[in-house]
Amino acid sequence: MNSEAVGGDPTDAWLVDASRRLDEPTGDVARLVSAIASGLPRLRRPGRDLATDDPRVRVNDRVLKQLLATRVRNAVGRLVVHVRLDGDDDELTGLTIGLVARYRDDLHAEADRVRDAVEQVLGQTLGPDRARRAGAQVHVRWQDVYSREWLN
Repeated sequence: MNSEAVGGDPTDAWLVDASRRLDEPTGDVARLVSAIASGLPRLRRPGRDLATDDPRVRVNDRVLKQLLATRVRNAVGRLVVHVRLDGDDDELTGLTIGLVARYRDDLHAEADRVRDAVEQVLGQTLGPDRARRAGAQVHVRWQDVYSREWLN
């Protein structure tokens, strides 16, 4: 998911596009890339555990992001390119989800469908009380399929 593009930074989109055009490295460069890449999983930030209605149960934010992206894509048939969870410590207070729009999409109607899918995931993972609080602050952003600019 493109986490920085929502902030208006076109650099990420340009880098992704440029990297797709590069040829695969060979020889010493390939070995160097392999050595660096093998250490990357250790560099990932650990997921943040989010509180649920049951004090004995926690949900990892990485798992929640994946569930949201999958459920929203299945519900509206649009590619999810960004999920940002808001809140401090273990509290989820809202979220922003970014999707790729298609020509002639009714963005308001599609956003309502996205919010419905998000509410279902939050209810099933966090419980109804925490889902209600976080679900009140669901922001849906749309990205143009051609320009990759954010529409709203």
